[in-house]
Amino acid sequence: MGKIDDFEKRIILQGMSDADISEYEKLLKRVHSNFLKRQHCYTTAIQLPDKYSEQAVRLINYGLESFPDGWFSTYSSYHYIGQIYERTGEYGKAYEAFLLAKEALGEDKSSYLQELSKELMWMKLHIDAFCYSKELEEYFLCFSLSDEFSKAFLSSEFRMAVVNIIISLHYGRTDEAKSSLEKAKRMCKADYKGRLYDLLKRHKYTETLKTTPEAIDFLNSVKI
Repeated sequence: MGKIDDFEKRIILQGMSDADISEYEKLLKRVHSNFLKRQHCYTTAIQLPDKYSEQAVRLINYGLESFPDGWFSTYSSYHYIGQIYERTGEYGKAYEAFLLAKEALGEDKSSYLQELSKELMWMKLHIDAFCYSKELEEYFLCFSLSDEFSKAFLSSEFRMAVVNIIISLHYGRTDEAKSSLEKAKRMCKADYKGRLYDLLKRHKYTETLKTTPEAIDFLNSVKI
C-alpha cells in the first residue's frame, strides 16, 4: 500500500486537483473492498487543512458515489463531512450532513444516535442563533442517555451546559439556567480541569475545550 500512502500524504499537504481524483481512482483499485475504499476517502479527507475543506468534502462524496457499501461507511462519510463543515463554521451545511448521517443509521443503532445527537444539538443551536427549538431539546435528551464516560468529556459537558441554559430559560427554570451558565463559564477558564483529567493524563493526553466565538458571545450576553 506504499503508493497510496504516499499519494494520500501528498494531497493532505497540497490539496487535491481534478487530475488527482483520476490518479486516486487507479490506486483504489488495489484496495480490496468498497468499505475500505470509502474509508480511505474519508480518513484522508478529514486530515486536509481547513483551506481545502471543499476538496475534502468532494473526496468523501466521491467515495460515497463510486463505491456502494453498507450503513457504517455511509454514516461515517456523512459524519466526517459534518465535522469538516463544523470546523470551518459552515453550521447549516454541517447540520445537513449530520442529518444524512442520522438517516444512514436506520434502526437499532442507539449508541451511535446518542453520540450523533451531540453534534446535531450543537449545530442546531448555532443555526438557530442560540434560541430554543423542539428539535434542540430532543437532541439534548437523546445525548443525555449516553454513557457517563461519553458525557464526561469537556466538549460534552460544555455543550450540555450551554444548551441547558436555553432549555431551562424556556421553561422558566431560572436557578437551573444560572447554574449551567456559571458552569459553562468556569469551563472556559484556562486552568479548568474536567472530570476525565486524571484518567487522560495517565494516558499522556491533555484535553482542551473546543468552543466557538458564537457560543462565547452567547454566554457573555446572558443576564440572569
